[in-house]
Parts: sequence; C-alpha cells; structure tokens
Amino acid sequence: MSDSSKLPTLRKARSLLMLLLATCRETQLALEAAGNALDTDLTNELGRMIERTESELLALNEQIAEAA
Repeated sequence: MSDSSKLPTLRKARSLLMLLLATCRETQLALEAAGNALDTDLTNELGRMIERTESELLALNEQIAEAA
C-alpha cells in the first residue's frame, strides 16, 4: 500500500483518537469538579489514557505528514 493510499485510514484513526481525547478530558473535568473521592482511581486512569492518547496522536500526525 502506497503512503498516499494510507492517508484516509490514518486520518480516520486521528479523528477517532481526537474524539477519545476530548471525551477523556471532559470526563476527567467532570469527575474533578464533582470532587468524589470514590472516583480518584478513574480520574487517575483517565489521566494516563490522556497522556497515552496525546503521545499516539503525535506519532500519528508524523505518519500523516510523511504520507502526504
């Protein structure tokens, strides 16, 4: 598969990661605003997921730039 033919798939993956990132950030904000001590594990997990998703987005953006 040529690099240019990968672009639609890479862009779709980027869109999905951006949705995931936005959802995680909004959920984390809501949990922090609620101040519920029972949700600290979930809040911490969301923080790790946000970091990982941001890292994956950077790598994916590099792949898209190379394929364009």
